[in-house]
Formats: sequence, C-alpha cells, structure tokens
Amino acid sequence: MKGWAELVFETPHPREIYHALAPELEDEAHRSQVELIEGPGFVRLKISGEDVVSLRAALNTWIRLVKIAIEMVSL
Repeated sequence: MKGWAELVFETPHPREIYHALAPELEDEAHRSQVELIEGPGFVRLKISGEDVVSLRAALNTWIRLVKIAIEMVSL
C-alpha cells in the first residue's frame, strides 16, 4: 500500500529553511520520495512512501529536520 502526506510550515524565513534542507533531498537510499517547495511565508513538504512503514520513517525524519532548521534560523 502506498501512502503520502503533505505538510505546510508557515515561517518568516522560508528561503533559509529551504536551503538548509535542500541537501537532504539528494539522499536516494530510502523507500520514500520527498519534495520540498519554498513559497511566500511557507515551506511545503510532500512525502510519499512505498508502504506505511517507510512513510512513517520519512515523516519522523523530515519533521525533525524541519524543526531543527526552524530553531536554528530563529536564533
């Protein structure tokens, strides 16, 4: 079963967060696909997984990465 999730993070620093996370998009060793989109006042994260387990793992990883990026930009 395939699954997907789309998360939108509102932030006053979308460009900085996008550039902080962009290198992580190059990692192709996982069973999920990730798309990161920068917009005016937000960063959108689209994750699709081959199965529920890979989707959950990708969500955990990317939510943590976004949280850290937001914290670092806010310092």
